[in-house]
Amino acid sequence: MPATDRLTIHIRITPALLKRLKLAAVEGGRSLNAEVTSRLERSFSLDDADRDAVLELLAAAMAIVDKGKK
Repeated sequence: MPATDRLTIHIRITPALLKRLKLAAVEGGRSLNAEVTSRLERSFSLDDADRDAVLELLAAAMAIVDKGKK
């Protein structure tokens, strides 16, 4: 993405969250900006149909686990 297509924002986060983000960035070999951007993009990656399918699969898995507990 060209630099002209990017905007700068300022946010407030806790020191603990910043530390976790920095550690994740180092572990992933990314800059802090790339880590935050990647996480934000992933949070929007599922559309409604995908979310519905995931919820149905989760409900089915939970029903199987519940049957095994009885």
